[in-house]
Amino acid sequence: MQQWLRSSKFLLIFLPVWLLISSWIRPLSVPDEGRYGDISRAMLESGDWLIPRLNGLPFMHKPPLLHWLSTALMEVFGVHIWVLRLVPTLAACMMLISLFVFLKKHVSEQIAQLTIIILATSLLFYGSSEYINHDLLVASWMTVCILSFVDFSLSGKKTVLFLGYFAAAAGFLSKGLIGVLIPGLVLLPWLICTQQWKKIPALLNPFGILLFLVLTAPWVYFVQLKYPQFLHYFFIDQQFSRFSSNAFNNKQPWFFYYLILFVSFLPWLFVSRFQFSKRIFQTSLSSSLLALCLWWFISVSIFFSIPPSKLAGYILPAVAPIAILLAVAVCSALENPDKNKLQIWGTALFIFVLGLAITLAPHFIKNAHAFYQAHAIQIYSIGAILCIVPFCLMLLFKQKKIDYLTAIFLSLILLCTSISAAVRVLDTKNNADQIDFAKSMNPNSDVVFYYNYFYDLPFLLDLKKPVYIVNDWDSVKTDTSSLELKDGLLFEPGRKQYLWNKQQLQDMLKQNQPVVVVSNPGGYKPDHPNVKVLHYRNYDVFFINQTS
Repeated sequence: MQQWLRSSKFLLIFLPVWLLISSWIRPLSVPDEGRYGDISRAMLESGDWLIPRLNGLPFMHKPPLLHWLSTALMEVFGVHIWVLRLVPTLAACMMLISLFVFLKKHVSEQIAQLTIIILATSLLFYGSSEYINHDLLVASWMTVCILSFVDFSLSGKKTVLFLGYFAAAAGFLSKGLIGVLIPGLVLLPWLICTQQWKKIPALLNPFGILLFLVLTAPWVYFVQLKYPQFLHYFFIDQQFSRFSSNAFNNKQPWFFYYLILFVSFLPWLFVSRFQFSKRIFQTSLSSSLLALCLWWFISVSIFFSIPPSKLAGYILPAVAPIAILLAVAVCSALENPDKNKLQIWGTALFIFVLGLAITLAPHFIKNAHAFYQAHAIQIYSIGAILCIVPFCLMLLFKQKKIDYLTAIFLSLILLCTSISAAVRVLDTKNNADQIDFAKSMNPNSDVVFYYNYFYDLPFLLDLKKPVYIVNDWDSVKTDTSSLELKDGLLFEPGRKQYLWNKQQLQDMLKQNQPVVVVSNPGGYKPDHPNVKVLHYRNYDVFFINQTS
């Protein structure tokens, strides 16, 4: 490795700074970033840190740690997208640093360095590090929890055991029972399989358990005190039912996560030459740690592959053991001076294919021709850079001007950063470039969303009160954005004032009050004499009874 890649200090500074800077590139993505970003903004403005709220309605799908952290950061730095993204970025850094510290202590500094390089430049981890939702936050706490308990089983230091219990509590407050269940699923069978079952009583430290309860129980208690139906909704409907039921969206085949992980780590699989013999792993990892990594990956990937509903971020708890195993394989491959063609050109070819896909993507984006033309230069530039630069770096390696790992490292840093830039110009669903109508709004106007909830608009417009949402609410029963809003009425039925039907909208218009109606393109046809309409890519905006 080049001298600067051998420097742990460099990696532990460069990787977090790079993740932080690259997180500023994109606008909010919908629905997740718009949803969770605005929940945090609402918590900041209301001062109510107990109940997460979406459009004024209780949103009890997830615990509040993401919003507590985001709100605290916004208190310090203000309401900005980059501030919201600090939470997933800091969660990513926490996973990288915890892995580095653990591996340096129990394996070697070189494996620790390679592990954080591989993990930081894997596509799933990188993308999640700048995506505002609960997935990377809970995965990072799970990783800290598992590593802490393993460290205690190896070293016997109680300080790290209490860190494990703290991480378990934070995992619970990030996404519920899964934050505790997954570490247990990994650790208990591993302890038994490696004949360390006698250490289990020491791991179940009563003061550690007390610390966990002190950190988690107050929020659950006070919410249950406020809403008697909370425990059933949170634990049964949103935890157990979501795992076992076929009634939720995002149905994917059983192999979905294996495909996601394969593509995400494919460049490093090329570097490793796909050599994963037992002998290679045993040269760097003890039998106990090898068993941990294998069981960690197998148990987590099988667990999350069982439910029909699957999202890419759910599998993030499995990326740490993959990175460790790949680091061992890559370390072995780097020791071999002879590189085969796939090892040399595989990563460059992979990036070339992605660059070509970015270049051609606009031609397949439906109804986005004008949007594509406005960004054609940026799109072609990103595509050209990805198609050309990695091959140039490999040629420099062939000419012995840079070493092999440096060429791979720079290629993947370029790839990840370019993908953020590409998403910025290819994401036609975000609305950051479509809010110039705000300057035409009457400050006293009520805002109405017609048959769709535009997740990022309340945040982008900095709306100070909930919008009214028109829908056929009696027929809303399936897992949709409408249902997650309607579910808020289970806790506060009085908030039904914000969920309208068509007649309530008509009654409002008859009062000659200033109203702004936002609908899907062509979705609303007003029958009103005093209407001004603006047409945007993702919606039409109707100004009704506005005065200048």
